[in-house]
Amino acid sequence: MTPASPSISRRTFLQGIAATSATATLLAACGTGPIKSGSGPVTLNFWGGVPAESGPTDLIEAFQKKYPTIKVKYTRFVNDNTGNVKLDTALEGGTPIDLFMSYEIGRMVKRIDSGAALDLGSFIDADNETKQWVTTQSQAIYQYKGKYWGLPIAQGPTYIFVNKNMVEAAGITLPEQWTINEFREITKKLSQKGVYGTYDTPDLAYAALGPNDVYKGGGKASNFDHPMFRESFKLHRDMIVEKSAFPWTEVLAQNLRVYSQSIFLKGQVAMASSSDFWHRYITDTKSYPHDFVTTFMPLPKPDGIDNPYTPGGLNNWIQINAQTRNKEAAWTFLRYSLGEGAKYMIRSGRNPAFPGTSADDVVNNLLGSNKEKLYDVEAYKRVVLSNHMRLANPTITAAAAQITQIQQAQTDRYFIGEVSLDQCIQTIKQQSDDAIQKAGA
Repeated sequence: MTPASPSISRRTFLQGIAATSATATLLAACGTGPIKSGSGPVTLNFWGGVPAESGPTDLIEAFQKKYPTIKVKYTRFVNDNTGNVKLDTALEGGTPIDLFMSYEIGRMVKRIDSGAALDLGSFIDADNETKQWVTTQSQAIYQYKGKYWGLPIAQGPTYIFVNKNMVEAAGITLPEQWTINEFREITKKLSQKGVYGTYDTPDLAYAALGPNDVYKGGGKASNFDHPMFRESFKLHRDMIVEKSAFPWTEVLAQNLRVYSQSIFLKGQVAMASSSDFWHRYITDTKSYPHDFVTTFMPLPKPDGIDNPYTPGGLNNWIQINAQTRNKEAAWTFLRYSLGEGAKYMIRSGRNPAFPGTSADDVVNNLLGSNKEKLYDVEAYKRVVLSNHMRLANPTITAAAAQITQIQQAQTDRYFIGEVSLDQCIQTIKQQSDDAIQKAGA
């Protein structure tokens, strides 16, 4: 459920679709609207990163039942560097693609700059529900150069997964909200031989400064000399040293930055922060057998920050290829995926971004049929579905991918004790500034 979003009824949704179709037809007749795809059958080619059996097949079958003259062919690319390069090469090479998914802002911007993405403005303006949504969620829905080039089908806020059995065995009562100090003290109490209180620690700089935290001067320089970065890095290193946070040497050795769910489900850590995609692992008890209940906590608040930002936001952007000859049909599928069809993608870990999907649909599809045994369901509703998180997307992206790589490389060295905190921050700052300058910001 989308934070601060109005509820949309089935009737209102259908009225919105009808209004969209009528207005688009009128604009096309005037010669200023989207290109019409014709009255005959249309086949759309849609590329995405989710396995077909995890939602796309059901989504497409339901869509084709409602719109029998539009067929959709799904091609999966693996959402890693190799898979994204495959998609980019196909787009640049003229492979027939009508719609595609982007999962990172940096890759989406690259596709926009290359001319692969269609400006969705005319379609949004003709659809009252969508226009109202993007207006009320203007901070959370990413715009590039003041335009919408894709719309997010999912929200992926970060929250903390907690081994409830460990908490109860330690005699700990979790508060509904907590501070950094409370978080740290609880992780100490949960730590014992072979078990660490937490896998990771909160990103204090993001919480305090928001999604443009790594920039200052409107993106002309990096912001790593801000004291919140020092505080955030130091907290994590100090907790590793005191053995309340998982050792970073093992994170690097086991590639746990990508696969951290494994140590949580093996009971090696009592807590870890992640988002809804983790539920695909928790519910897969054959691949990840475990006998504990998972409960949930919001991210702890840094001192002096009453309304912190939550990492994640609205994401999984569906985009229309600017070169498609089937723009109207592509929009019809995009709009269905955003609203009525969003429920089919929940089980792949995608909590719908667009308003209208009920909390029960989200819980039942995301947490699965065995939810009462695996989860503290009420805690999930309270923490994730209560609409209290402050979500936003970055408005500055200069050298974003390079800066992420620089920060990871240098904090890795600091967390394992290879360099001092001063050396870590100075190197990140200098290398990030250089990357921003090379990007022409």
